[in-house]
Amino acid sequence: MVLLPPEAAAFGSIGVVFAVIGAFIGVLFMWVIYAGIFYVISSILGGEGDFKRVLEVVAYGLIPSIINSVISIFVIATSFSLENFNLEDPALIEEAILADPTMKLVTLVGIIVTLWSANIWIFGLVHARNMTVKNAAISVLVPVGIYILYSASKFIGA
Repeated sequence: MVLLPPEAAAFGSIGVVFAVIGAFIGVLFMWVIYAGIFYVISSILGGEGDFKRVLEVVAYGLIPSIINSVISIFVIATSFSLENFNLEDPALIEEAILADPTMKLVTLVGIIVTLWSANIWIFGLVHARNMTVKNAAISVLVPVGIYILYSASKFIGA
C-alpha cells in the first residue's frame, strides 16, 4: 500500500478546485446535450418553437443540478481521504469509493435532483414548444429515464 505524504494535502485542495470547475463545465455540456435531445424528440412529437427557448428551459431546469454539484463536491471532499487507499490499483480505489455510503447517498440525491429538473423541463417544454403535457413528458422522460437507470445501476451495483 502506498501512503500519501502530508504535503500531498495541498494537492487535494487543488483537486477540489478542479472538481468544482469540472462540475460547472459538465453542467454546461449537459445543458446543450439535453436541450438538443429535448428539441429533437419534441419536434418528432409535434413541438413548435425555436431552439433558443428550449435552451432557456433547460437552463432553468439545471439550477438544482448546479446547486447539487457544489454540495456534492463539498461532501465528497470532506468525506474522503486517499491516505488509506492502495494507490497502485485504481480498480480497488473505484470499488471502495462506489461502496462508500456517502457516495451512495450522493448518487441517490443526484437522482432526486434530476427528477426535480425533469419536472421543470416538462412544464417548460409545454410552454416553449407549444406541446401537451403528455408529449413534453415523453420528450423529457425518455433521456432522463435512461440517465437515471444508468445512475441507479451504479448505485445498486456497488
